[in-house]
Amino acid sequence: MNQLLKRLELIKTSILLEDDEIVEFQVLKLSKMSLDDDVKSILQKLDSSNYASALTSIENYIKKYNGVVVYEDVELQGLKLELKTFEKLLQELSEKKLEYSNDMDEFNRLYSLKLGEIIKNILALKEEILAVKSSQKQEKFETLKNEYETLKTNYKDSKSKKEKLEEQLEELDEFDDAYDELYEEYEELKEEFEEEEQQLKEKRKETKQAKDELEDDETYKEYQETKQDYEEFSSEYDEIVKDSKNYFELTKDEQKELKALFRKSAKLCHPDIVIDELKEKANEIMKQLNEAYGKKDLKTIRAILNSLESGAIFSVVSDTVENKEILKEKINSLKEDIAKLSDEIKQIEEDEVFAIVKNEDLDSYFEELESQLQKEYDLLQKEKWGL
Repeated sequence: MNQLLKRLELIKTSILLEDDEIVEFQVLKLSKMSLDDDVKSILQKLDSSNYASALTSIENYIKKYNGVVVYEDVELQGLKLELKTFEKLLQELSEKKLEYSNDMDEFNRLYSLKLGEIIKNILALKEEILAVKSSQKQEKFETLKNEYETLKTNYKDSKSKKEKLEEQLEELDEFDDAYDELYEEYEELKEEFEEEEQQLKEKRKETKQAKDELEDDETYKEYQETKQDYEEFSSEYDEIVKDSKNYFELTKDEQKELKALFRKSAKLCHPDIVIDELKEKANEIMKQLNEAYGKKDLKTIRAILNSLESGAIFSVVSDTVENKEILKEKINSLKEDIAKLSDEIKQIEEDEVFAIVKNEDLDSYFEELESQLQKEYDLLQKEKWGL
């Protein structure tokens, strides 16, 4: 009862001060409490902006119950306020981290879209130049490898013939004339087989040496790295171009609205501060919010906020828990989460890309970078023509 009366007092004072934001906030808090018909009637008047009548009803209600004294556990109230403070701080840090992360993701997306094509061309040209420069060692290795494979095939054929002759000799009488003829053929084949075996060993050694020389060659190493870079970048770039069709282009005013509506929505369903029974649902809605915010989908953000405001409000721990031990556990847990979030935010702020995102005119930044990349491409073209 005391909390109810205090909130009505706050609403009364806020109306007199013409502070409609506090009125709106306190009405939201009251709507989650167990209310009698008189208070429900007051909320209806406030909802229809009938403030004069609402003021009279509030004064009458306070006078009616002003003599009611309810014992308040001071420590409990202190813990609840402490928890509420940490809940608010956690929300603010979560919003900050998400905003930073989305700014970084947007920068990386724009970087790829604006510069991806010329970066692909540069990597392809580098790969082509390095392939030519390392071609002599590559060709030597490939030639020796093919020669080795040919010798290996001949060796296997000779080995098979040799084994077949050995089987035939086993079946013949050693003192038969046919045995002598076959044995003479076997001896000739055996000699050829041993020569092929020796040639194969030498060719393998020569090929292995050529392979080692190729792999140790700095130009070839650079070629392999550039080839891998090109393949990976091309794959990522193609994916970003494909996915960019799902992004929305917003005006500056629309971007401001997007952030404001996202923050308002997140406050109503933040999974880290709602009661355990609602965490799964809150996580699901936050996931939808994050995806929509990342794609600048203002329409979806509006719809989610409208759904939250017109549906059931998520109960937060500080408004529902009355057990002091549980409150202390929640406070300690939030402190750990806040410390972790603070470290993550600090790491983002120390990132070089973050400094560019926050301090640079991105259009000018990308134009300057594109100009530098074009110069690099032109130099590579000249190098290619000189090979």
